[in-house]
Amino acid sequence: MIVQKGGDLDLFLELPEAVDNPAMLAVQLSAKVSRRMSGRKVDVLISAPNLKVLPIHEFAHREDKLL
Repeated sequence: MIVQKGGDLDLFLELPEAVDNPAMLAVQLSAKVSRRMSGRKVDVLISAPNLKVLPIHEFAHREDKLL
């Protein structure tokens, strides 16, 4: 999902497998996408079977635009 608000890019990734270090994965993906987009700020939210579902995940599902 990509939602553009306030000039940054919000990515919501639903992964089918467990993630060992979701914070590190999110930071790495954010940096890679940001570099490809000339430094634009990128926020990454990850959903995986081993991660707790939070209200932000539910919001992302409601507001998503599938790529």
